[in-house]
Amino acid sequence: MYVAARERRYLDALRGPSGEPITYKRIGALLAPDGHTILDGYEVTYTGLDKPITLYLDAYHYDDALKAPKGFVCAVPIALNPPPPDAFLALSSLMKLAIEQGAAKDFEPIPLEPDVSSAHGFILDYFRVIARASRAAAASSTPIDPKNPPRDLIRTQMLVVAYPLRCGDREPVAPAAIEIVPAQGEAPRRDGDLASGGALARLLPGMNLPAGAIGATYPLERPRPSDTIKISYPEGGCGAANDVSLPMKYTNARPLKTPAPGLPPGQGATDRPVRLQALIDADGTAQQIVYIGGPEALTAAAIEAVHGWTAEPARLNGAPIVIPVLLQVRFGRTP
Repeated sequence: MYVAARERRYLDALRGPSGEPITYKRIGALLAPDGHTILDGYEVTYTGLDKPITLYLDAYHYDDALKAPKGFVCAVPIALNPPPPDAFLALSSLMKLAIEQGAAKDFEPIPLEPDVSSAHGFILDYFRVIARASRAAAASSTPIDPKNPPRDLIRTQMLVVAYPLRCGDREPVAPAAIEIVPAQGEAPRRDGDLASGGALARLLPGMNLPAGAIGATYPLERPRPSDTIKISYPEGGCGAANDVSLPMKYTNARPLKTPAPGLPPGQGATDRPVRLQALIDADGTAQQIVYIGGPEALTAAAIEAVHGWTAEPARLNGAPIVIPVLLQVRFGRTP
């Protein structure tokens, strides 16, 4: 929804050439000549105009030097901040990265506790679900094509696994239910039934799980920062019925080394940054880098510079997670 809101703010700043108020309506969308950017069409008119003018707006790229189209003026400054990361681009980039990195690397599950003990179980976020599938496919000599992944991988999902409750020397008590409890709003619905025994083993081939463990799949990329995962245990060897509530602990990614690149030879000085969208992976490096805005002639140099940047990755309960970010690259003088 932020796309439509940004487009309206842009259009609301426009007037006719003599300051005439404009009216506009959205008339549809089409692909830009690059073959993947979506353009939204708006029919714009004002008093005295012979026929409406169609403007095509690109809400997925951004430049600091926003201007009125030819034939219009700005009634007020077009005050738009850079857009947030494009969620659709981020999700497709995450899938590609998980397939590529998962084929050659194992990613440890995310513990349910912030102390990294995994005493109550673990989470496989969407990245780890795909990475595990890619690892298994590579091991069986049937690697997944990042450009044409299986349909079941396209569906966003995460897996929460709960372990039996241990009470000293007593017999462990198997969990009975898993819930995600939000701080506000509705709880996300579980995708299908709880899995246990052979069904859970088929979801996690090759993983050594304790007897009595259960799993729940949710249509989320990962738990939300305000979510709490609740595991319910029935009355049994540990005494009365028990509910264990496990809040999620997130830490943000932070830059460690971001040297400013010099201008490539032949490029004039500019104070306009190049804006890029990327994923910060579990090792703190930028991956799947895509141009978002700024001087296009500096795109290749900006991407090359970002490949040399390093960051502390974002973490969930101490485990590194892959997140989308917007990066701003400013250039110094010509080397």
